[in-house]
Amino acid sequence: MGFEGGFFAPGDVALRREVLHGRPWAVTPTRVVLDEPGLLVVFTVPGTVFGFPSHHFPHGWQVAGNTHWRGHGKLQMHRPGAAYSVDLYWQGPDRRFAGWYLNLQDPFRRTSLGFDTLDHELDYWVPVEGGWVEKDREEFERQVVEGKYTAEQGASIRRTGKGIEAMLDAGDTWWDPKWAEFAPDPDWPVPTLPDGWEDYPLP
Repeated sequence: MGFEGGFFAPGDVALRREVLHGRPWAVTPTRVVLDEPGLLVVFTVPGTVFGFPSHHFPHGWQVAGNTHWRGHGKLQMHRPGAAYSVDLYWQGPDRRFAGWYLNLQDPFRRTSLGFDTLDHELDYWVPVEGGWVEKDREEFERQVVEGKYTAEQGASIRRTGKGIEAMLDAGDTWWDPKWAEFAPDPDWPVPTLPDGWEDYPLP
């Protein structure tokens, strides 16, 4: 792994770890596409197996029996300090670009093996045809009531959502549309979780 000066090299494996209530909740090994001061871009290779550490709050994917990534994979773009990632999806046998998925989450925090975050459930879908759709509002509000997020976290997530809505309505998006043309390196093997991934410490 080329973790030089705090940055990863293209092709490196970076563990995207979700941390909930101070404990690891889910881990996905990703391939680094770009890592620079203003942008971290990673790709989830099709077939990548997820890791679910023991946790008192079951992960939805684990409950549903989702053990690995299906489909064409997804590209995730992260800006430092931003409480969401911009995820790209492709569909169909011709790998047609489908759109942009704004995934609300904790701003990423770097670790020696990758980065930590936490999905916030509330999301926005921006199809290539135009417009946008809010996703999973009811599930997010239910999780606030259940204690997955505190009331303060819930309020902060809602504010982030309002900011995203304003950005989308204004058409003032920051990402480069050319990322829709991304294709993964065909020589990349499916990354795997390293030995001891359950125990590597929080930063």
